[in-house]
Amino acid sequence: MNKSIWNDYSKKNIKYNNKLDDKHECDILIIGGGITGLTTAYFLKDMNEKIILIDKNEIGSGITNRTTAKISYLQGNIYQTLMNYFGKSKAYEYYNSQIDGINLIRKIVNDNKIDCDFKKCDSVLFTLCDNAVKKIEKEYDLLSEFGAKVNFIKHKKIKKGIKVSDTYTFNPLKYLYKLSEIVSKKIEIYENVMANDIDFVDNHYVVHTNEGDIICKRIVVVCHYPFFLIPGMFPIKTYIKREYVNASKVDDGKDYTAINIDKDLHSIRFYKDYLIYGSNQHRLTNKIDYADNYMISKENFKKYFGLDSEYTWSNHDIVSNDELPFIGEVRKNLFVSLGYNAWGMSNGTIGAKIISDLIINDDSKYKNLFNPKRINLIMIGNSLIGSFHYLKGYVEGLFKKNNPEYVKIDKMWYGIYTDKEKKKHIVKLICPHMKCPLVFNIFDLTWDCPCHGSRFDIDGNVITGPSSKSICKCDNEKS
Repeated sequence: MNKSIWNDYSKKNIKYNNKLDDKHECDILIIGGGITGLTTAYFLKDMNEKIILIDKNEIGSGITNRTTAKISYLQGNIYQTLMNYFGKSKAYEYYNSQIDGINLIRKIVNDNKIDCDFKKCDSVLFTLCDNAVKKIEKEYDLLSEFGAKVNFIKHKKIKKGIKVSDTYTFNPLKYLYKLSEIVSKKIEIYENVMANDIDFVDNHYVVHTNEGDIICKRIVVVCHYPFFLIPGMFPIKTYIKREYVNASKVDDGKDYTAINIDKDLHSIRFYKDYLIYGSNQHRLTNKIDYADNYMISKENFKKYFGLDSEYTWSNHDIVSNDELPFIGEVRKNLFVSLGYNAWGMSNGTIGAKIISDLIINDDSKYKNLFNPKRINLIMIGNSLIGSFHYLKGYVEGLFKKNNPEYVKIDKMWYGIYTDKEKKKHIVKLICPHMKCPLVFNIFDLTWDCPCHGSRFDIDGNVITGPSSKSICKCDNEKS
């Protein structure tokens, strides 16, 4: 699988707990070791309760590892979108939540003297299209009204742009590893433990994992995508965007980030002497020719910057159908945080603060804004549109049977990938999550679900959820 630039920063000399016992009990179980999970653990670590954090892979190997790691409240035209949906007060409340998230990251870095290349920089929002100029101007007006110090900028290659100067970048893995080192002194961290299912029994939860059951009073589910359908019904309240990222060394690294609001994404940031460029963003169900998508992103990198890619990777972002994250208590003592709309650093951090406040104080100033149980007309309308896209992805997946080999056995489709050593890897072509047909990703050598983003390796082992189960390995089946 292709690796991101952050993969070069390994967690040297950090030791977590050994293998999980067959039966384990705790007061709070945190599922997910990304920025939200570890920050939640950071805020809860001084409670006089037993806390366990599990991650299905290694700490830092998930979505946080594939981000571009911008820490910014300049997020496309989000404020006018939220104003149109819910009114100006809600847009202002979201703005404040992002400022709070940024300030929390800065405080954590400063309080713990975390060496993670945390750096203040300018952030630019721009358009290349005449018909989007008014949107840039409207975003400027709202940000100014909210109290942001925002300015227009001029550049010969853009139609309109604005800039703020109180935003940041960092190395997300250096930050995560230091957080994990801090919290591991007071809570138990287990890697390679995958939660498969949850039962509620006698006023406590039983979480079934590949390493046995964990009995707990409260659960914080902050893996990339919840592995359960009920409660929450998040698959019909969200959709997934995919973005392709390239990075290479440049001679003149800059201290700014930039992103446009047009249909064709151009996302820019610098890290030391590297340029990181995101492009070719799309709804997951709209483009399932993964090799073509990667090549388009590389061609864009070459076209706009004259660079060949040293690193290439992709990322999945969960987007809620009303543009606000889902953060809070979805059922008594069951907490979630997801739907960050590609702005996971600030939203993941404020999500951790909201959940920890709800656990410690039974209250949070943002609990109504991000209520995960909410339903509204905007969400219902966009969910209906999303259903069409899921159907489209499902149908395209059914007919995407050209490479590698596909065979039908007893009315069930199987995929057969033959590796360089001529070994055959055979799997069933149905995602365990919601039964969508899988598509082979020739670029990453994975089986991908075009509906909700689950990914499996060539032997059917689950890499990324929401599926909590691997797909059938068919070595002993008739072929």
